[in-house]
Amino acid sequence: MSQGRLPLKVKAFERLGTLTDENGHKYTRDIGCSSVIGGVPFWAFGDTFPLNRNGQMIGLLTSTCALGYVQNPARSRYWYCDRDGKPPQFIPFTDEESKFNRQHQSGGQKRFYLWSFSKIAETSPGEGYIFFNKGRTETQSMNDNVGFGIQIAKVNLSPDRSQLICSRIMNEPFFNDGVHWGSFDTVVVNDHVYLYGGQGDHIYCARVLKHRITDRSAYEFWNKDRWTKDERQKSDLFWKLQSGSVFWSQYYQCFIMVGCTMWADNKIIMRSSPRPEGPWTNDMLLHQLDKPQSGINYCVNGHDWAFPESNGGQLLVSWTDQHTGVVELGKVTWEGYEGKLPHPYSFASFAGTVLSPTPPPGPSYPSNLNQPYSPQPYFPNQFSQYPGQYQAYPNQYQQYPTQAPGWHSPAPPNYPPPSNYNNGYGGGYNDDQQGYQPPQVPYWSKPR
Repeated sequence: MSQGRLPLKVKAFERLGTLTDENGHKYTRDIGCSSVIGGVPFWAFGDTFPLNRNGQMIGLLTSTCALGYVQNPARSRYWYCDRDGKPPQFIPFTDEESKFNRQHQSGGQKRFYLWSFSKIAETSPGEGYIFFNKGRTETQSMNDNVGFGIQIAKVNLSPDRSQLICSRIMNEPFFNDGVHWGSFDTVVVNDHVYLYGGQGDHIYCARVLKHRITDRSAYEFWNKDRWTKDERQKSDLFWKLQSGSVFWSQYYQCFIMVGCTMWADNKIIMRSSPRPEGPWTNDMLLHQLDKPQSGINYCVNGHDWAFPESNGGQLLVSWTDQHTGVVELGKVTWEGYEGKLPHPYSFASFAGTVLSPTPPPGPSYPSNLNQPYSPQPYFPNQFSQYPGQYQAYPNQYQQYPTQAPGWHSPAPPNYPPPSNYNNGYGGGYNDDQQGYQPPQVPYWSKPR
């Protein structure tokens, strides 16, 4: 079957193991979101602790990037490492930031970090922009971090298509007060880049024309029934999400969000929508992960470039295991998928990693992106964002809500807010009353 029928429904979930690097070195790293630039998949990670062949931590980087393998998505490759296996910092530090980190390395607590949790927005073939959080740690508690807002870096595919070149284009916040646009994810649809950003417990949506992505005045904001230039009129799409990816599903012919919530419940959840700004269905359970030996699973992402022979009938998902500090992988098979289709295109011979120089046409996005929706039945009590209320599969009421104020679910009466999340921007969970602890790795060692 080449096309699925909504609502989303999982046929099978298969664990694929740990995402490893082909150089043989081991790494403790998190986030693990991916992007396709110029037809080539790349993995991006947050805090990365390389281990030498004796198993010793030899440094800390806050942003690294590795080449992906379409034919073997459980493998990656850093395009450069030193003899001990240490890769370069991907989003580069400024001289001032590097100096600060060197001066404070012996104390083991204060450091600048550059974290990106969203896909690179490709604005032209082989070229794009990455939105990232700049911050500084003060202690080992996430609550004491000092934030400097969202900044932007430009990314280019190298001429040999084997690596990404990242350069900072500004050292001041692009988004600071208010919503941190691009902190959750980005998705490119036709001529627009859609940005999902967090503020407090909520995720909002903005958009901008690709060629004006660095023009702050060109942004528009979604307010449930139209786009507006007035950011004060924004309205939220998601609530209590720690991380996630938004992408177009060729199989279901809709947009899908795969992620996890702030409830620290080790669940992978999913939603669907006819358009990137919604309306979105409520949370549905994609898969219940086993609880790690300590801590939780977080930084859940979907990767729609894998398994191209399935035409979207299968999906690669990833998450970070807080106990082991590595990115784990799983394969989702959607209901109705019956087997591989004829290869839609061939792969180049370059290490088996890249798509053909002439990749297939882009996904067939809906043509009515600026048209209003037809009203859909609205059942306000069918939302399932709260702990213990996820449905394994949606029932007949699991439909798109109407475009009306308040279509998102309000907080339950007298429900205490959880303390084990980090302002909705990812990066792991704080210590809390449930006893979760950060990965037991050196906090600082030999900075770049």
